[in-house]
Formats: sequence, C-alpha cells, structure tokens
Amino acid sequence: EGRLLRVRGPGDVFGPGGCLLDVNLDGRPDLVVLERSKGADRLGRLVWLEAPSWRRRLIDSGAEFRDCRPATLHGRRGLLLIHRYAQLRFYEPPGALAGPWSYRELYSIYTPSRQGGLLLADVDGDGRTDILAGNYWVRSPERFDLSWRLFAINLWMEAPESSMGHLALARISGQAGAELVICQSDVAEARLAWFSRPVPPTELWPEHRLEGGLKLRSPGALATGDLDGDGRDEIVVGERAGAGSRLIVFRNQGAGAFRPVTIAETGGLVGLWLVDLDGDGALDILGAGPATAGWWRNHRRR
Repeated sequence: EGRLLRVRGPGDVFGPGGCLLDVNLDGRPDLVVLERSKGADRLGRLVWLEAPSWRRRLIDSGAEFRDCRPATLHGRRGLLLIHRYAQLRFYEPPGALAGPWSYRELYSIYTPSRQGGLLLADVDGDGRTDILAGNYWVRSPERFDLSWRLFAINLWMEAPESSMGHLALARISGQAGAELVICQSDVAEARLAWFSRPVPPTELWPEHRLEGGLKLRSPGALATGDLDGDGRDEIVVGERAGAGSRLIVFRNQGAGAFRPVTIAETGGLVGLWLVDLDGDGALDILGAGPATAGWWRNHRRR
C-alpha cells in the first residue's frame, strides 16, 4: 500500500506536466511545476517545491509549459523546458536558494503547431547532448555560448495540436542503438510511430506507423522497456479519454513489427513508468491518472 502525501494547498491549481530536479543538492528530488494563474488566459508562475517541506520558491513568472527535464548542458546543471510550447529555455539555479534564476533561450520554434515532448540524447554521435522537442531535434554547438541548430524529424504539423506528443527511446531490434518513438498526445485520433535515424540525421527521419486501426484517443502517457526479457523493447501507451481509456502494450515481434494488446481499461492516465515493483526481475507497469495511481504486475516469470 502506498502513502499519499499532499503537496498542494487549498485553491492551488497546477498545470500539466512538470519534473523532478534536486535543486539544492541535498539528495532529495524537488518538484518543478507550473502554478497556474486564477485569471483566465493569463500566464502562470514556474515554481519549485523544496522537499520534504514542499516550501514553494519562485523560478520565473509569466510561464506556460508542460514538458521539462533536468539537464546538464556543456557542464552547466539546470532545467530545460519548452516555454509557451515554442521556446526551448534552459534555467540555471542560483547559488542561494532564494536568489533569481538565470535562463537562456536556446531556440524558438515557429510552426503552425504547438510543440510537446522533450528528450535529451546525442543524436549525431559527436559526444554532445542534443535536444529532441516535438517534431524537431536541436543540435548542440561546440560551446554553450554558440547557437543551436534546428532540424525536422517529421512533418506532423497540419493542425495546432499535431506536434504535441510524448517522446521516448526504444531498442527496436535489441542490437542497434535506441530509436525514437513518438505518440501524439492532444488529438482525438493519435499517431504512434517509431523513427529510424537517417544518415545524416539532419534529413527527415523514416516513419514506421504502429497505431493501425486502433484510433488512439488522446494518449496521456508513453513508456518503453523490455517487458518479456528478449532484449527488445515494448511500447506502452495509456489513453487519457475518461472512462474506458485503454492501456495498450505494443509487443515487439522483431524486424520493426509490433502487436498491440489492450491489457486494461482505466479512467485515463497522465503518466507511465516501467519499473520492477515486486523485485522479481521483470518490469511492471506503473500508471498515474489525474487522481489515482495503480500498477500492473508482469507475470512473465511466474
């Protein structure tokens, strides 16, 4: 049985997403969230909640974001996020907890669609950490003070929400390096695909669609991991469409092929993690919804 610890006070309204970052380096992960404004159509505040007291501290005002990640770029430790679904922004914490955070705009993306989904990886093999955001990747320069460069992965941008998605890396073949998986998050019938990394990776990436006739409904979560121990990763998608939302495992059949299996219906999920919760050596599925959390035991070794 898990223990619920409430960190939100009466009247607090937090935005979607957020991330964990040990801001004060005390060994405990702190929470980074968007504190929404009570006024309509107004920007909120980017805040961090200091564990374990959850004291609220301001990072920046005038904020709007869903995706953020702890990041170390060129030796600088900080927080990476997609501000207003278009601007890649990197914040660095101050030396004093109450001090102001500095930030740098790494890139502003101008497309017809909002950008969602954020990963860090060395895309081009030059030893530097690049950024994958929405349907683009952004190449790291040789030094922090130089300009980053944008390249398209796909052309999912026909509508305002087309580029909003979840991103993950997966070992598709079990031998080569990890490939990129993207699932749209904010459309009624979502695309799900894995992408082969081209040579050079500055070209559009070949797309391998997986959703078929499933009609995925507003997926709220995506996770990847080897559920059956064969060295190849499965893809797990959780819908966020209210009652009857499906939790679907796409079983890796090899040679880039997947077989979808619906393992449960939920009230909707906003987060998925693959972890060995019962210590039997097999990855289980942990899911979180807007108000509840649950886990599904992997029986492959029983």
